[in-house]
Amino acid sequence: QLLGWAVILFLFGFLMSGINNYAHGGGFVGGYLTARAFGYLELRRETPFIKKLAAITLILTALSFVFVVISAIS
Repeated sequence: QLLGWAVILFLFGFLMSGINNYAHGGGFVGGYLTARAFGYLELRRETPFIKKLAAITLILTALSFVFVVISAIS
């Protein structure tokens, strides 16, 4: 089901202007490689390192959004 959504949203990139399909493709590949590197074990508890890594990732994502908004305004 997720692959179907990915394909549909990728196709929207060709129909709508202002959408960078290379960025979406890079995000898809990066997410896939990260998931393969860290794996998914539902039964294992999250370690403090993983929780800190998740917090850092969230902060970097928020800062990226702030940077984009500031760049768009100025």
